[in-house]
Amino acid sequence: MAWRYECGPCAVTTGWLPKDQAAAKRDEHRTTAHAGMVPTVEVFESNAKSIAQDPAALRMWAVIAAVCLLAWISQIAR
Repeated sequence: MAWRYECGPCAVTTGWLPKDQAAAKRDEHRTTAHAGMVPTVEVFESNAKSIAQDPAALRMWAVIAAVCLLAWISQIAR
């Protein structure tokens, strides 16, 4: 998973970086270009897919939920 920082007023964008590096670039940009203040529009985003947009992950969680439900039912039936 990678992260990217974008400053709205300056149109400065980093590439996809590890989260700590992207945060360091954001802090460095704030310090140099905005005198340590937070710009009015910033985007700090991840390229990770939302679980709702990943059918394989949804199927996996459905199977896990079904197994847990069956285990719970079997415990109650004893």
